[in-house]
Amino acid sequence: MIACPPCPLLAAAPVVVSYDAERQRYTVQLDEAESEQLSVKVDNLHLIVQVELVDLAGSPHLNGAKGKVLSYDPESSRYHVQLPDGRLAALSPANLILPPETRCAVAGLESAAAQRHNGTRAKVVGYDRETGRYEVMVAEGSHLKLKRENIRV
Repeated sequence: MIACPPCPLLAAAPVVVSYDAERQRYTVQLDEAESEQLSVKVDNLHLIVQVELVDLAGSPHLNGAKGKVLSYDPESSRYHVQLPDGRLAALSPANLILPPETRCAVAGLESAAAQRHNGTRAKVVGYDRETGRYEVMVAEGSHLKLKRENIRV
């Protein structure tokens, strides 16, 4: 299960129960004590994802640590990440490794053949540390190998 950001109208943060790739909707449970669930469009939900921090030249002691992606700023192309000590940092996608099963979108592909995948919803299958690329499965079931910079949460 994946946690969502806290909502001031709810007693606790909603929890993602499942994902329907065909409908591109999450089933979200609003409260542990209640059985009420909602079907939510992908674009109407922001997930908090735990990531591994990597290649931080200015803070090498954080390499290998876990952080939580709280948001993404498209203007700066940086994620706002909560560090293990609670501080926030604005980090490049190149400084994060997403775990398998993370739902994401493909972005920033430039070749004519690959541009058609920009904006496509995908799921992280794995990450190859030797090549520095994710393997992602896009909605139609095909697999792509993408750089860290080409994935958005």
